[in-house]
Amino acid sequence: MSDIETLIPDWASAFAPPPKLLVSEWADQKFRLPKKSAAKGSRWRTDDAPYLRGILDIEREPGVQKVAVMKGAQVGLTSAMQINHGYHIECDPCSMLFMLPTMAMAEKWSKSRLDDMIDTVPEVAAALNSAKSTLTYKDFDGGSLALAGANTPNSFAGVDVRIAYGDDVDRFPAVVGDEGDPADLLVNRTDTYYDGIVWFVSTPTLKDGRIDTLYRRSDQRRWFVECEACGHSDYLTWNDAAHFRIAFEDKDPDTARLRCPACQHDHDEAARRRMLRGGDWIATAAPQEPGLVGFHVPTLLSLLGKVNMASLVSKWLSARENGQESLKVFINTQLGEAWEQKGTRMDANALARRKESYGAEGVEVPTWASALTAFVDVQNDRCEMMVMAWGAIGERALVDYRRIEGELKFPEVKAKLEQAIGRKYTHALGVDLPIHAIGVDSGYQTDEVYAFVLAHQNRLRIFATKGIAGRSGEPIVGKPTEKRTGKGGRPVARYNINVDDAKRDVMSALNQAAPGPNCFHLPEHLDALDDAFFAGLCAEHAEKVYNKKKIATHEIWVQDYARNEPWDCAVGCYAMFKVLNPNVRQMLEVIKTEAQRSVPSAPTPAAGATTPPTPQHPPARRTSRSAYLGR
Repeated sequence: MSDIETLIPDWASAFAPPPKLLVSEWADQKFRLPKKSAAKGSRWRTDDAPYLRGILDIEREPGVQKVAVMKGAQVGLTSAMQINHGYHIECDPCSMLFMLPTMAMAEKWSKSRLDDMIDTVPEVAAALNSAKSTLTYKDFDGGSLALAGANTPNSFAGVDVRIAYGDDVDRFPAVVGDEGDPADLLVNRTDTYYDGIVWFVSTPTLKDGRIDTLYRRSDQRRWFVECEACGHSDYLTWNDAAHFRIAFEDKDPDTARLRCPACQHDHDEAARRRMLRGGDWIATAAPQEPGLVGFHVPTLLSLLGKVNMASLVSKWLSARENGQESLKVFINTQLGEAWEQKGTRMDANALARRKESYGAEGVEVPTWASALTAFVDVQNDRCEMMVMAWGAIGERALVDYRRIEGELKFPEVKAKLEQAIGRKYTHALGVDLPIHAIGVDSGYQTDEVYAFVLAHQNRLRIFATKGIAGRSGEPIVGKPTEKRTGKGGRPVARYNINVDDAKRDVMSALNQAAPGPNCFHLPEHLDALDDAFFAGLCAEHAEKVYNKKKIATHEIWVQDYARNEPWDCAVGCYAMFKVLNPNVRQMLEVIKTEAQRSVPSAPTPAAGATTPPTPQHPPARRTSRSAYLGR
């Protein structure tokens, strides 16, 4: 062999391009955490979130076409998306589309997350062509990154990319304009590339929703760890005894341990962290769609920030106490699992059979309740009003229901309604309670409602309300808006109610027959609770709306019975409870104190005197409205 022939391999090696870094390797070398975060721009270390390594490097796995990541909160996926973008801008240029539910969210992400990465990673900043870049479009040699909102039809027009990202896909709209499902449109953007990849990342919401369905169709990868006592390999769950699960004692978060399903050994927080660092992704199912890879990333896997087993148990206990809405949030955001609403229909006859006594004759509020809320449903020819008493952990008792015939504009109707909202109700401990918060529906006779609320808002917690559908996931009641009656009228506070999620809470309570958390109690002393009332209380049921691919895009409420005022009033009372936000336990202690003060103490008899029989008078009732509103 000649000298030249022996040199050829060395020359080829010298002039060959350097091998491409894995995404995780690029991150460890160049990525920095946000300057505005607690990390203050410190260097990224994938070992601090070891489960992200397999997700970051998934593009190198042969045959991958779609990646579905169903995640909890505080698991680092936002940083993973930043890393992926930075890697392709600086190291492996290509065309990319990053889509969030709305254009406003995309712009916010660009100003915060993307700009922060550009500021902290000089290699990314150097690669960008600033002259051709805008807020939602970044240009660089060999590719581009476009940011868009799933609610904007032109986001999909004329865009062909090698990598498409859908972030928070469970909150994408069902359809976008006349184009169809935005998730399908995102997939179509990669069709011209043989190596195109689509990412779907989201915290789940409903069972059968987008990310839940995609994950269940995938190979369902989970992070497997080994028991330090027996070596058993399995993945982490919250309370499934067939796998590693969280165990704790007596509602004490500090006793939280990770229990092995094989040997029942309990691992402390330090052991959990060691086990997670040595884990690995393992597929648990055969994919139902070629090239579809799925990752489940619950917060239990996180080693970031203040996440630990004790904090998660504390959140779990708090969610259970705060009712179904909080429980749903925990399951979605901490467990990274879809919420399945149980009991979407209620039998009117079964409800009627649940009527009960709240105590002795004349008692209207049960012993365990302390806060009262009311809601007035205004119709063209009548007003219907419900009063609800509230205890701990979402337990509630219907206290009053009445119909006031006539239009609200008539003085005699207003007088009857004024009398109703000013009424006090007898507690089982002998104290009279006022209504602490009142909502009035402004959907009908809006000006009359505003005028009525305005006339009483200085002495009562009374608010105009408006039910808004299609806002699932938002607060039950947002910040009040100011509305006015006529030109120059004084402002009236109006609360918009997220009726979809409020209805889910009420339906869940109606299906809870056993006394205790989240139970809906019904009194036997009210004549208004007739057959029509119970039919109205069961007037609606929830139905999932599916697209052509049988993915649940959202949920709607269907009305089965024309007179649904009792149902609407129950929803409104719950909304007013959220507005009031009372400390029901503290309020109950105040009621107990007031009841004790109301009972006069008997004088001590003189020596040798006989004690006359104590007259059986009912205890005197005293009320101090402000005393029952402890926070």
